[in-house]
Amino acid sequence: MPSFVTLLLHPDRRRPDPAPWRVDLRVVILVGMGLWAAALVVCAVLLATGALGPRAVATCAAGLVLGLLGLVWERRNRTRYRATSGD
Repeated sequence: MPSFVTLLLHPDRRRPDPAPWRVDLRVVILVGMGLWAAALVVCAVLLATGALGPRAVATCAAGLVLGLLGLVWERRNRTRYRATSGD
């Protein structure tokens, strides 16, 4: 195994990068949105009991909105990012 300094001086001696994984981004985004939705329910209950302020609920809602924007982006760019990912 070459040392760190050797790799900095001679980057051509590095091992080749592994191929990127093919991932369905829609599934990743939907899982993230599900987690934000669960957090939103918990925060809403805590807000109703007075144990939490409204900022946490707003943060969870923002996470869901960003997830929706991510789904829109994924839908529009699906063919491009699937075509450029490694085989």
